[in-house]
Amino acid sequence: MFDAAYASGRHLPARIMAAAGEAVLEVLAPTRCAGCERPGALICERCLAALELIDPRQSCCSCGAPFGVLQCTECAGAVLDHGRCLALAGFSGPLPRIIRAYKDGGERRLAPELAELMLACAEHAEHVAPERYGGMLTQADAVVFVPATAAAFRRRGFDHMERIAQSFCLCAGVPLLDALAKHGSSDQRALGRASRQASAQGAYEVVASVQGMRLLLLDDVITTGATISAAAGALVCAGAASVDALALARVW
Repeated sequence: MFDAAYASGRHLPARIMAAAGEAVLEVLAPTRCAGCERPGALICERCLAALELIDPRQSCCSCGAPFGVLQCTECAGAVLDHGRCLALAGFSGPLPRIIRAYKDGGERRLAPELAELMLACAEHAEHVAPERYGGMLTQADAVVFVPATAAAFRRRGFDHMERIAQSFCLCAGVPLLDALAKHGSSDQRALGRASRQASAQGAYEVVASVQGMRLLLLDDVITTGATISAAAGALVCAGAASVDALALARVW
C-alpha cells in the first residue's frame, strides 16, 4: 500500500505539487500587502484604491506628468527622442513601498501584479483618450524594457523590468524584444536632474534588430525622463520607427 501511494504521489501533476507547496508556505508565512502589510493579498484593495492614478486625458504626452494636457512646462522646448509617454500613477501613497518591495525587498511575485496594472493603464488610455494614446499598445510591434545595470542585477538576483515585461507581454499578446543593454553601474535614484541626464547619455546599447519597428518601452519610475529619453534615443538611432514609453509611476 505504501509503495502504491508513493508511486501515485510521484506522478501527481507538477502544478498540484506546486500548489501544495504554496499552501504550506502560506500557512508558515502568510502573504501580506506590499503597500501596507495587511494579510491576504500582495496588493490589497485599499492600497489599489489609494493609488493616485494619472488621467491620460490630462497628462503630459511627453513625460507622463499628471498635468500637461498639451505639454508640461518641464518638457516645453525640450528635444525628446521618444514619442508618447504614459504613467499609471504618481509616485506617492503606497506605490513607492510596493515598488521597493519588488525591486529591493525580493518580492518577485509582484511582477505579474505590476504588469497587470501597467497593461490596464495602457488599455484605459487607448480607450478614453484615443486621439492622444491610440495605438500605443495595440499597434506596437514589440515591447522593450529598460534593463538593470549589471551591478543591480547582481545585487537583486534578477532584472526587475524584464520580469514585468515578460508578464505584460504574456497578457497583452505582444512580442517581447530584449533589445537593450545598459552600461555603467550608477544608481540614478541618488542623482539630481542634471546628473541623471548626464549619466544616462550613452548608457544604452541596442543588441537586437529594431529596424522599422514601433516599440513600447517599459520602465518602473519616471523622475526626470532622462532614462526613457536615453533608451528611446538609442532605439531610434538603431532604426526603430517609433518608441512610446509606459511606466508604473511618475515622480511629480
